[in-house]
Amino acid sequence: MSAAAIRVQGLSKRFGSRVVMNDLDIDFAAGQFTVVLGPSGCGKSTLLRSIAGLEEADRGTVHIGGADVTRTPPQHRGCAMVFQNYALYPHMSVSDNIGYALKLAGLDRKERERRIGEAAELLGLGALLDRRPAQLSGGQRQRVAIGRAIARRQRVLLFDEPLSNLDAKLRQEMRIELRRLHDEIGATTIFVTHDQTEAMTLADHIVLLNNGLVEQAGTPMALYHQPRTTFVAGFIGTPPMNLLTARHEGHDIVVDGGGCFPAAIKANSSAAVMIGIRPEAIDLDDPRGMAAVVEAAEDLGSHRVIYARIGQQRVLVTYSGTRTYVRGETLRLSFSSQAICCFDAISGERIEPYSTRPASFLAEGCQP
Repeated sequence: MSAAAIRVQGLSKRFGSRVVMNDLDIDFAAGQFTVVLGPSGCGKSTLLRSIAGLEEADRGTVHIGGADVTRTPPQHRGCAMVFQNYALYPHMSVSDNIGYALKLAGLDRKERERRIGEAAELLGLGALLDRRPAQLSGGQRQRVAIGRAIARRQRVLLFDEPLSNLDAKLRQEMRIELRRLHDEIGATTIFVTHDQTEAMTLADHIVLLNNGLVEQAGTPMALYHQPRTTFVAGFIGTPPMNLLTARHEGHDIVVDGGGCFPAAIKANSSAAVMIGIRPEAIDLDDPRGMAAVVEAAEDLGSHRVIYARIGQQRVLVTYSGTRTYVRGETLRLSFSSQAICCFDAISGERIEPYSTRPASFLAEGCQP
């Protein structure tokens, strides 16, 4: 099975007055595991179905392996798709479910059995080939659906939220299995989900959609540490990035209700900005830090989460220490300017820094 690059150009789709894809231009590299991520209704499943040929776009083109397949029927595009509902035939055995598409394609019995066996071995289904779907767990059924797709040996594997119906433990196990499977097969994989944990753990590359547009595309770490907009900052991460309103004054950025720090950004004086800081990048006990009052604290075993307020603004802090904090306690928060992302308060776009020199949050000479 050889992987194929995919390119969508100017892809647009409207349902009534609602635009679900708005002139999308996306390249999916051959052999890469790409996750299309976004909230419900952002157009991610429509994009996947358009690539598969199950949805006809109003405008734009789809290229697979360099060939224009925009008007090509689904069965001739070289794609295999796994859906959220397993879509297994209840009266057929696991073996027959995996091999049914191969039978329709006219493969002889010996070749079908060989491919079924290979898929079953990859997915740990060898002992279950004679069972029917009703005799399987949810995770086993999903593996059968995946086995049916990979047995076809298509250049492209498409997954439409395949783990949504599984419990947390099974989702974690299936994430590991899917990543291993991709690495072994090497097909071009596109995986649609609204779950950013799935995206961060599975993807080589993430395409984050919002309202039918590409909000940002890049590696998981690029989206996490260098979000292009406040939407990306708030969507990626658990807990999400803190976004605090502030203003640019002279050489400093002054946080509403809190402290200030050297600006080091290209922004007009007195401009309204938002600063983003990850919860794990905040120091809780800096004597020079800004005051924050604890509202609540959660102990999650491996780490703790504190909900606090700086004036009227909420800030979340995560830490792995043993010290406990109680409601009403005052903290002193600080962080390095290198850990901060700064955004235009109106457009939400990130403002690039002109300097990366380290500085503490409340630098000397910087007055709140």
